[in-house]
Amino acid sequence: MEIEQAVTLPAYRCDHCGNRTRFDVYERLHRRRFAHFDLSGGMTVDDEEILESEIERVVCRWCQRDDAIVADAKTA
Repeated sequence: MEIEQAVTLPAYRCDHCGNRTRFDVYERLHRRRFAHFDLSGGMTVDDEEILESEIERVVCRWCQRDDAIVADAKTA
């Protein structure tokens, strides 16, 4: 079962080490799913709605800091 990421996360940057590519993002989600079960017990998700999303913590994978993370504005 594969679900498309429904929540768009910002681009992050670590002000301590300069990392822009590797982060652990701790997120709490509240979602509603329409699950379709077949007779053999397999499941597919036909519809999903994110009701609430909260980023709890972002940690830099390079320097392990969580107090120097900045959400960058995306540029086109």
